[in-house]
Parts: sequence; C-alpha cells; structure tokens
Amino acid sequence: MKPKLYQYAACPFCSKVTSMLAYKKVDYDVVEVNPLNKKELAFSENYRKVPIFINARGEQVNDSNVILQHIDTEYPGVPVFSKDPAAKARDEQWLAWSEKYVQGLPTVIYDKLGDSIKAFDYITKTGKFSWLQSRMIKYSGAFVMTMVAKKIRKRENIENPEAFLEAKTAEWVAGLSGRPFMGGERPGAADIAVFGISRAVGSLNAGPVFQKNPAFWAWLQRMQTQTGLTLSVV
Repeated sequence: MKPKLYQYAACPFCSKVTSMLAYKKVDYDVVEVNPLNKKELAFSENYRKVPIFINARGEQVNDSNVILQHIDTEYPGVPVFSKDPAAKARDEQWLAWSEKYVQGLPTVIYDKLGDSIKAFDYITKTGKFSWLQSRMIKYSGAFVMTMVAKKIRKRENIENPEAFLEAKTAEWVAGLSGRPFMGGERPGAADIAVFGISRAVGSLNAGPVFQKNPAFWAWLQRMQTQTGLTLSVV
C-alpha cells in the first residue's frame, strides 16, 4: 500500500516530513487531521500528535525527526542523513538549532489575532471538513494560537518577533559558510528540516522577513528547486 501521512497542512513539523517525501519523490496519501477533535487519529491509542507516518508495510512512525530518519532509511537512493562523522555532527547541531527556530515562530505568525486568523485560512482549503467545522477550527484555533504566542514570547524572552526571525536567518546563513546547502553540495537532513519549517510560514508574516536576507532567500530558492515545492503549503 502507499505510505500515509497524518498532518495539519500548515504545521511546521508536518512540513518537514512533506519536504523529505518530496525530495525523495515518494508517492503517498495525506490525511488532514481536525485539530479540535483529532478523530482521524483514533487508531493511535498512545500518540495523539501530528505528524504520524504510516509506511508501506502499515507500520506507524511518530515524531518528525524520527520520521525523517525512517524515510531516509526506507528510500536510500538519495541519502540525506550523512554517515561521515563531520557532516553527521553538523547535521545534529543544526537539527538541534531547528528546534529553537521552530519554537519561536508562533510569535511571528500568531502575534496578533488578525494574523492568526489569516494563518488559519488554510483550514478552509484543505481537509474534508464541513463549512461549520472549518470555521470553528479557524476561529477557535486562531484564538488559542494567539494566546500560545504570547506565552512563548514571555517564556523565551522574545521582545520583537521580527527581530528574532531576522537573527535566526542570519545564524543559518553564517552556518552555511558559503556552501549551497548545510549538507554541502546537496541538501542534508538539516536543510530538509529547516526548509520544511520555513515553508510552513513562508506565505505568512515570515515571508517578507525571509526576503530581507538575500542569502537565506537564495537558499530557500535552491531548496524549492531540489524538492519541487513552493513556500506556500496550500
């Protein structure tokens, strides 16, 4: 059977997985999950988060980074996780960096309720939800994420979300050190992860900030070419 990905279309963690699948040219089915009741995940008794990946043998794999490694093993034609010690250490360093990057992104895209509602517009375009369900998810989700963003700002001491994102793009470019990809001449695991995270918010408030850094923007363009994906997830 075809692999299957349970996701929210605009989820950065899910977008990491879709970026890997696109890079590997894997044919798979998508199940858009209702974020309010998660009824599509009823089969998963002990894990109720997205993404969840079901491979071609029907085996369940949880957590985005674990899924990336699993896909790389299942489809080894174009390896992403390097076995070279130096490259592997760099991947691990920047995968850890990506966790900090993604933690701060809600402060950029959900800083104001209006921005949050715009971010949740995707729910009216994806999934098999009724008109009422779509609007309930959109407006309740937007309100909740605005509150979440405020908590993250306080917890992470992010006074200016845009400045936070500008600093992160500058850190990534410094890490590239003139290489086309963090993986060298072709994308590595960190490239896939950070592109996926960035892609999930590229059509929102984060997009203009990305364009302020020409080197980061050029890297995003190279990743779009490599994966065949655009910066808009819907």
